[in-house]
Amino acid sequence: MAQAKGEGKIYMAPRRAVRRPIQAAPPAFAGHFSVIDLEREDFVISLFPLPEPLAPEALEVVVCGLDCKPRRLRMADLEAMGRASQGEPGTRGIVRTHVPLICQIFNCVIEGVTWEGFRLRDVLARTGLDAAGANHFAFYSRDGHYFEALTRAEALDPRVLLATGMNGGPLPHEHGGPIRLVVPFLQGYKSIKWLCGIRAFPHSPLGIKTLLGQSKDGSLARAWQERYGLVPPEDPGR
Repeated sequence: MAQAKGEGKIYMAPRRAVRRPIQAAPPAFAGHFSVIDLEREDFVISLFPLPEPLAPEALEVVVCGLDCKPRRLRMADLEAMGRASQGEPGTRGIVRTHVPLICQIFNCVIEGVTWEGFRLRDVLARTGLDAAGANHFAFYSRDGHYFEALTRAEALDPRVLLATGMNGGPLPHEHGGPIRLVVPFLQGYKSIKWLCGIRAFPHSPLGIKTLLGQSKDGSLARAWQERYGLVPPEDPGR
């Protein structure tokens, strides 16, 4: 077990990827992926080439609501929203959660992950993106191609994080640093890496995996849900 130190707390986080044979072999479209590294202890999978590394202070996340008025948020803005929302004394508004990251498509799971960051629903509330009529949200990657979508119920679930840290340290570049989405109750591809944009929609923008015919809606198989206790929110939008 690797020891990850938090603010006033110690988290025991095993740094390993564990393959669980719940599904069959990798899909036929595996050849379309730019990066598939299942040999390392924390596997890395990416449909498109990784973008260039970016320092946290250089981060800009463009957010846009139904008013079609985009705004740019820097890391300091996100940290301020975290402090203003909630957080235990001494944590500076940072949320820490210990949940696995499941890649159902490649039948892999990283079990021992402690994520650190901010609840997505707090950011959506403080930017006004969660206004009435915003029934879906799209999230965009700095790789210039990848985007995925969540329903309103999924996005407002308190388990969904904008993660900036992993296992007691900054979020590594290969895992989406300096900021990524973490949606533990859906397939891993919904937890997009290298986040650079969030936009609200009245109707579903679908997401790239659906558009490419690689996945229907991102739901985890019941076997994964039961093994890790990852029950999705009740969602009238699905």
